[in-house]
Amino acid sequence: MTTRLLELSVLEMEQRVKDEAIDNFALETTPDSDRDDALASSNGESDDQDTDGFEEGREENPDEMAEREAFIDDYLESDDLPAFQQRHDADRQERPIGETVSFVDSLMDQLMDYDLSDHQRELVEYLIGSLNDNGYIETPLSRIADEMLFHHNVYTDEMELSEALSVLQQFDPPGIGARNTQECLLLQIDRKMNDKEHLLGNKYFLLEDGRRLIADHYELFVNNNVEKLKSVMGLSAARLQLVFGELRKLNLHPGLALTESAKDRVQSAIPDFIVETDENGQIDVRLNKGDLPTLRINPEYVKQLKEYESAKRQLTRGEQAFVTYTRPKVDAARLFIEAVRQRRETLLRTMKAIVQMQRQFFLTQDPNDLQPLILKDVAEKAGYDISTVSRVRNSKYCLLDGRMYPLSYFFKHLRLNAKGESVDASKAHEAISQLIAAEDKAHPLSDQQISALLAQKGINIKRRTVAKYRDEIGIPPMQHRLSI
Repeated sequence: MTTRLLELSVLEMEQRVKDEAIDNFALETTPDSDRDDALASSNGESDDQDTDGFEEGREENPDEMAEREAFIDDYLESDDLPAFQQRHDADRQERPIGETVSFVDSLMDQLMDYDLSDHQRELVEYLIGSLNDNGYIETPLSRIADEMLFHHNVYTDEMELSEALSVLQQFDPPGIGARNTQECLLLQIDRKMNDKEHLLGNKYFLLEDGRRLIADHYELFVNNNVEKLKSVMGLSAARLQLVFGELRKLNLHPGLALTESAKDRVQSAIPDFIVETDENGQIDVRLNKGDLPTLRINPEYVKQLKEYESAKRQLTRGEQAFVTYTRPKVDAARLFIEAVRQRRETLLRTMKAIVQMQRQFFLTQDPNDLQPLILKDVAEKAGYDISTVSRVRNSKYCLLDGRMYPLSYFFKHLRLNAKGESVDASKAHEAISQLIAAEDKAHPLSDQQISALLAQKGINIKRRTVAKYRDEIGIPPMQHRLSI
């Protein structure tokens, strides 16, 4: 649940909380009366009350039922019920953002986070161009190898392409680059299971069963052969329905999701983070929590459950029905509150890690002060999985001293030239643009000439890399720049 919440914008999160409160009568929302503090401060203080961990087991047995019931006993007074405080945001007005990013551009941006050779990068780029609208690779890799040789004079083989495809399949959204529906589902399940720290309750074990089902009994799943699945997997009907419920949350068309995201993105956004600096070199990092209310579990339901469960008499049919119907709602409310708390902590810790590692840029806001930074660096600093940081980077915005930046702006990738030396791609882009802007349009510079001129500036890249960088910044080749 936390993973899905992490990808939501401020407005989407507000709607998600409203929907959850409507669906779950045990979850209470209370408008915040104190509106002075609009944002969570970077000093680490928190308005929300943390809750003790609670995790269901794999199967419903007496010990686990007792554990499940025990958390009700943890809250003896209404003041002890878990709650999550969200304050109103004084800076929620929309701010302009840059142009939308296309389906291909979004994947190309993610490619920058991987240290690949020029040849490997070329293979992944070709695979990106081979995706269909659903985000699948339909063409066999052997045929793609032939295409690259015959049409682009690039030699590769099925093994190299398979390795390149494994890189592409690590991109977001999960499932991208799958060769069929079965592989698409397995890629998404594996991504969820690898992010185990954000799986609440018995979600991990449900996904584990789901993976076994898709990997070993896919045909039975497609044909909805429930009876056979129960037999071969050794699961009860109730357990199998829970597994199906998790599988229904997976996306069969990851490419469509990415395409719609690019098309529907409006040219304005509410910042997820507000960062302010002062003349003394202080940096204040705050989380924009939007117009979210205080969340808590309804204390009356918890009190009633406790009374019924501690009663030494046999419950009436109505009382038993109350316990049966209310307990799952209270459980769900508690898990949702914990997921909201985890979302807040993940966002703030990730943003603080970015600020610490790009401190000089945040103070000067000079693009030349951006330091090399990739997902792995931030993940290690913040203590999260790379996929978690990727979700934050790809969907969030920061308001820095009044100017809006996508979080992806703060990530900078250095490539290696043929000599193994680091090359700042952004500086190379700028130098190429300057050389071409100053060229004689009657005798435009060739990529080889640009490579030689860049070497004089200390930027050592081959002609082929110049062509790649030139394409990335949208400058046509020499013959198309000729003007007589």
